[in-house]
Order: sequence, then structure tokens, then C-alpha cells
Amino acid sequence: MLKTFKNYLTRLIPLIAITFIVSCNGRQKDSKSESYIPIVLVSANQLSAIIVTAENPTPSARLAALEIQTMVKCITGVKLAITSDTVKISKKQSRIFVGESEATRKLGFKADDFQPQEYAIAFRPNTIILIGRDWLDTPENRAEAGRGTNWESSLAQTRQTINYASAVECNSPDAPATIELPGPFDDQASLYAAYDFLERFLGVRFYGPTPLNTITRQMTELVVMGSDIRRMPGFKYRDATGGNGGPILAKQWNDPTPDQITLYQRRLRLGGEKWGGNHSIRTYYDRFLKKNPEVPELWEGKHPEFFAKGRKGDSGGLQFCYSNKGLIKQMAKDACDYFDGKGIKGFQIAMGDYFTIVPNDNNAWCLCDKCQASLALDKDNHLGGHFNSGTASHYLFGFVNAVAKEVAKTHPDKKIATLAYHVYAWPPKDFKLEPNVSVAPCLQPRNYWAPRIRQAEMSWYKQWVEPRDRPIYLWNYYCFPTEAANMQGWHCFPGSSARHLAELIKMYYADSVRGVFLCGIGEQLDYYLTMKMYDDPTLNADAFIDEFFDLYFGATALQMKTFFDRTETIFWDTSRYPEAVAIKDDQFHQTEEMAWKYLGTTEVMTELRTLIEKAREMTTNDLERQRLATWDNGMWKYMVEGREMWLKKQGKGDETR
Repeated sequence: MLKTFKNYLTRLIPLIAITFIVSCNGRQKDSKSESYIPIVLVSANQLSAIIVTAENPTPSARLAALEIQTMVKCITGVKLAITSDTVKISKKQSRIFVGESEATRKLGFKADDFQPQEYAIAFRPNTIILIGRDWLDTPENRAEAGRGTNWESSLAQTRQTINYASAVECNSPDAPATIELPGPFDDQASLYAAYDFLERFLGVRFYGPTPLNTITRQMTELVVMGSDIRRMPGFKYRDATGGNGGPILAKQWNDPTPDQITLYQRRLRLGGEKWGGNHSIRTYYDRFLKKNPEVPELWEGKHPEFFAKGRKGDSGGLQFCYSNKGLIKQMAKDACDYFDGKGIKGFQIAMGDYFTIVPNDNNAWCLCDKCQASLALDKDNHLGGHFNSGTASHYLFGFVNAVAKEVAKTHPDKKIATLAYHVYAWPPKDFKLEPNVSVAPCLQPRNYWAPRIRQAEMSWYKQWVEPRDRPIYLWNYYCFPTEAANMQGWHCFPGSSARHLAELIKMYYADSVRGVFLCGIGEQLDYYLTMKMYDDPTLNADAFIDEFFDLYFGATALQMKTFFDRTETIFWDTSRYPEAVAIKDDQFHQTEEMAWKYLGTTEVMTELRTLIEKAREMTTNDLERQRLATWDNGMWKYMVEGREMWLKKQGKGDETR
């Protein structure tokens, strides 16, 4: 046990040193003495700091102040007071100014001086300033229309109200029961500043939505030092599907409540730039095909010429006649109406400067002569059996281009957003898209254990990004391999991919990708590392992963990191899969047989079982046991159940017991 503890300290001490250097590098100097100035937040010998906002703080500043108050209390047991800048404060008392106020303006910090999403963490004698551009709660701002990639919620509906005290499991009787959070796409840079301050200077880590997942280091005194920081997130758009992430992640997160997940999304800085990209035309059925009694206000009159000839279907199923000039004009009119402030109709997707045009998710294309002639141009534009191809690229990008040309006549500074997806993933060959078209290639990075999929996707991804002639966003499918397993009733071998995803994120950033939408969010470490790298793409992934295991699992860090490393190595080892995976140009997804015949073999499961059992033995306190249980129940037992289910289908028992 003593040797093990020494090994643990050997790993942990460099991390403590790194944290100290990050917090203190370039600390604020006294202009007279050139000595560093410590700012006391909590001390037994003097007044605790006070958190100061404007008299009417922005939603961003209000939440930021609460989060700082909550985290400082978790660290020290002391609850800092929150007050407005109208209250006189002793000059001897340290102050944390959150958001713009009269006090920050006197110090030269104004929100309007910042770009969207840009913020500052500034140090002055006895003073910390956390400020950026924030959304103002005005009737005009609340009336702004919009609907994003997660098209279930309008822009207004993303400003969710949660029970804050319950979400943070706070015992303070005066903690607010309810608070309306800023919407993910509302300016909230003061909140970004607060979270960066908590992580960078106080050592807080938000590894998940529940208090069990949150790292706070216990201290009786809290003193910070630092130099001014002014920055913004590396990717301007950062969004993901909601929910608890499925059976593995829900347990890893200790079964969070919806309010905890919603708050966690703010802590990870989801949102940012107003952009949206998803299948967006379904409202046309209720407007132009058949009156829907549930939304009769959408009906405008029958236009059968808009819809695919020779096909049957209803909302979400029937495609359109993308060569129809009337459809082009109507779509352009809808975009211009939105840009003119007339709002959106039904489930159209549009936010900020972007109006989205993405067809329904099927290839039952119109059978009219004109559409078929356009499709014939690309009939051989594919590679093997890959999911993505260009067999409809000329057809669909031609339609998007025609709409964009119309919109540019009156709104040259606005953009049409679309996806590069499935049979229209490849760029069109014989024409260039209009400059006001923004494209989001849809990639499946957690399937790149099949090297031919990666090779094929990178070839057309690079064709989209290399010209640097338009805003490029991405869809990333983190839902694999769990999606098929969940839908079909079996358990997958977990898709641990953190290091591989980190390499891709660095490439995206180098390629000037503006933002990424995650379809599915993977497991705990994959998701957390991804969101942190969307904020700072320069992060060292290996050091980041080491810190996660050391801080989160304590005495069991070595065993749990080895457990994760082995699952990641096995998942990404192409030689373990059926031979066709390495050599065939085809679409591959993990199957139940792949999971438990090729990946989670007897030898692999025996090795992983040994690591988990050793970790159980080495826990030293309740917190370590509880955190270990989240991976034991969420990941290991899920795997055991999955293999047992497969063996039962083969008429076999579990050989690892």
C-alpha cells in the first residue's frame, strides 16, 4: 500500500506543480515594487471577498455570480456574499466584479469593447474583473426568432428555467430555487470568464453534471494571483444533442437530473455563434400539401408542384421537386422574410445570419424528367459501398445555389446554411457554390477504426475546407457505436476514442472550421475532452487525460487509466476486426458479433476484470468508491452484460467468471 501511495504521489506532484504555474504565470505586479499581488478571497484573518454585479445584472452575470459563490463554498465552506455595485464596499475587502457595472466602467472595462464570446479575466489591486459581452434581457431580444440544429427548441425555449439549488445539491437555505439560464446562443461571455476563472485559478473541474463529477480542492484559505487574460473560444459554434447520453454515460455521470444536465451544458460553454444545420423543410407539408389541424395557422394553399413527382409520403417522408422554379422562389422568399425580421415558420431552422436548407433524410427523389436528368450527371459519383457519396451533389447543391443567388440579390451579407451529407456529401464537380453558402460536412470520426472510412471521408472533407472560401461547420457522429446497440437491444464494446478525437479537433481548428455539432456525445471522457478542446484546441490531450484520472479517481487512477487505455486501444485496433474492415471500401458499424467475438474476447474481458477488481481493492475513501462505481456500473457491468447476452445467443456461458 505504501509503494502504491508513493506511485500515486509521483504522478500527482507534477500535476500540482503545473496547476500552480498556470495560476501564477505572469502574476499581477505592483507597479511600484514589481512584486506579485495576492488577492485574498477567503481567510480566517480578514474579510472574505464579495461578489459584485450591476444593480440589474445580465442573465449571464447573475448565473456567473451564483456559480462562483457555490464553488468557493464547496472549496472553503465559506459563502461569499453577492451584492450590487450600488453598495459601498470597504477598500480592504477583496472584490470579484462579475459582468459590466458602473464599477467596471470606472476601471475601463465595458462590455461593448469586446467581440462576441470574447471575455477578460483581469487583476487589479484587491480586485478581480470577469467581463465580456452579454445578452441583455429586453423585450426586443426576447422576441428574436430562431431555431437551431436541435430543432425541437426555438431560440426563446433554450432559455431554460432550472431549480438551481437542487441542481447543485446546495444546502444553503437562501440558494435560489429557480433561475432562468441564458440561452446557449445568447451572448454570455461574462459567464465564460467565470468558468475559466474557476477552472484556471481555483482548480475546479466539471467532469460531469452532478456534484460527484465535480472536482473542488478543499482549502481553508483561498488566495489567487494572475495576469490579465483576454480570449475567446477557439471554435465559434459548439453544440450537441441533449439528454443523458445513453446507458453508459448516464451511469458515469451518476444519473443526473435534467436540470443538472442543462446547467452542465452552460459549464461546458455549449452554444456560441448562431448557426444551425439539420433537415429543415418539413413545415412545407403543413403549408403547401395538406392542412394540419394541429397547426392550421401554417396553411397557405396547395402547391403540389413543390413535391416529388411519382412518390408517396407525408411530412418527413415525401421529398421535393428540387428543379421546380416555384419552390426555389418560395424558399428564397422564406429566407428573405426571416432576414427581414418576419420570423420563422413552424420548424424552419434559422439563427443569426444563417437560414438553413437541408432536404429530408431519404433519397426518394423526384421522378420528373428535369430532376432525373440532374441526378443522372452523378450516377457514378460514389466509391464502393461507403455511406457518403456524391450521387446527388449536382442535384441538391444546384438547388441550394439557386436559392442562394436569389437571396444574395437583396441580402448579400446573409448566408444559406446546408449540410454535406450522405449522397450529397461530396462537392459538386462542375460548378462552384455561391459565396453566401455555408456548408457543414457530416463525419463519423468514431468509426475511423475502419481505415477506408477515414480515408474516404478525409478526401472530400479536405475538398470542402481547403479553398477557405466560405464558413465551414461540421456534424460529428459521436453516437456510434452505441446508437445501433441501443436501437437493436444489444450492448456495444465502448467507443473510447479520446486521443483520436483530440487529433481530429486540432486538424479541424487548423482547417479554420468555425464550429461542430455533435450527434450523440459519446462517453464521459470523450465528451468532456471534446468540449474543452472546442474551447481551447491547443490543449495537450495526453496531459489532460492524465489529469482527469489523477483528480477523479485518486488512489485508483492507475488502474482506471489503464482500463480506459486498453478499451481505447482495442476499439481502435483494426487488426482485431474482421479482415474486410481493413481492405474494403464499404460502410462499417460495430455489430454485436464484432463487439464480443472480436473486441471483448475472453482474454480482453479477463484483463479488464482484473483491473476493475484491483481498483475496488485500492479505494481509500467513500468519494473514490462512489466515483469508481460510476465506471464500474456504467462501463464495466454494461460490458459484462453485453458479452453474457451474446454468449447466451451462442449457447455458451461466461468463461471469464
